[in-house]
Amino acid sequence: MIARPFKLPKESDVLLLSAELSAERTASVVRMVTGLVLLAAIAFVDRKSDFSPIGEHQILYAQMTVFTLFLSGLVSYGLVRIRLWRWWMSFVTATIDMLIVAINMWLNVWVTGLTGQYILSFPIVAALPLVLASNVLRLRPSVQIYTTVLLVLSLVVVGVYAKPAFVPLPHSPELMVEDQFGWQPNFARVVILLITGGILILAAARGRKLLVRAVEETTIRLNLGRYLPAEVAPVLAEGRISELKAGRRSMVTLMFVDIRGSTAMEESLSPSAVVELIGTFREHVMAAAAEHGGVIDKFIGDGAFLVFGMPEPGEDDAARALACGRAILERMDQWNLERGRHGFEPILIGIGVHSGEAFIGAIGNDMRLDFTVLGDAVNVACRLEQATKLHRVAFLVSGETLDAAHADRRAWRHIGEQCLRGRAGSVELFTPADLAGWETPKAEPAIHAS
Repeated sequence: MIARPFKLPKESDVLLLSAELSAERTASVVRMVTGLVLLAAIAFVDRKSDFSPIGEHQILYAQMTVFTLFLSGLVSYGLVRIRLWRWWMSFVTATIDMLIVAINMWLNVWVTGLTGQYILSFPIVAALPLVLASNVLRLRPSVQIYTTVLLVLSLVVVGVYAKPAFVPLPHSPELMVEDQFGWQPNFARVVILLITGGILILAAARGRKLLVRAVEETTIRLNLGRYLPAEVAPVLAEGRISELKAGRRSMVTLMFVDIRGSTAMEESLSPSAVVELIGTFREHVMAAAAEHGGVIDKFIGDGAFLVFGMPEPGEDDAARALACGRAILERMDQWNLERGRHGFEPILIGIGVHSGEAFIGAIGNDMRLDFTVLGDAVNVACRLEQATKLHRVAFLVSGETLDAAHADRRAWRHIGEQCLRGRAGSVELFTPADLAGWETPKAEPAIHAS
């Protein structure tokens, strides 16, 4: 039988969306601040310089470009604030940014008279790394790849197709290029480089913060994973630790498994042999539990406590528990055959299974949680496992479990009814009809377990 797949809500999607909105908000703020700083730098240069008509046009184009970038950041910020931002809008803003820069380069070619082969001399080209650095804050490689492709295409298109407004040039190309490296353009380049460096520092700081948070959360979950059943890992992965702490009451099927006569047997074995024996026994139980969707709540010495119905209950919990019990017995038979070939005594076990309502939850703090299953059903399942010694059978199941599994009672031998300590009323006991007991005597109809 194949274990049921876990169906958990994708809470991580909500967290990821929140993180992306936060990253986009930060990127928008950075673009607005960058726009204001560049506008201030352009105003400073404009006041300190007496530009030629060409220079005045370049200043105007730069102001228009920076102001448009500022507006783009402002609109993005507003959309994020009112939660109307969508994932595809990052590509739209990246397109707008690169289109604005490309238009500025085209206008520079047009007004200066320099051909496309000189576009790298324009101060606006220094803004290209700035645009790429701003996109790093978005934490989306796809947007960065898209922007990089647009950048290359922009340089190619402007370099090939942009034409100057007048030919021939008023001055030689060398002299025109030299004008692009005066103190004013170089001042703009330095400011852009400083802003780019600041953005990259911010991106590194945010990345470091995310890394530290991930390490801390992973450490907490690893610590919790040491004390919680492995099957609860999906709950931890979805950040639902609070759900475990709150607990719930649920219908479950519970199983106790224990080795018979282990105390006397262990006294005759060396410590290493005891470790090997218990380890092999646990491996068989874990394998059977994994095959049938059982959660091993804990191993108790040479015994085990299994829960069927975690992390979510299912209609086939009882049926899977019964199949798991048979699988454990089959594995024990194979193990005993192997032990017999080496001259060892067979290992006898007792299995008790009961279905009922129980409290399921985790108790403790973030450094250690103890997974707990409490309730009358736990007591009944434990008593059934102990009753296998009284009835000298390997597998005892309550009538409630057979009903929950919709099992055919004709395939089960009725042992009788038993009153259990600490519980009012009796429990019907059944064992598989096709399983032989340990020289099973005739069972009394009602036996009181001590």
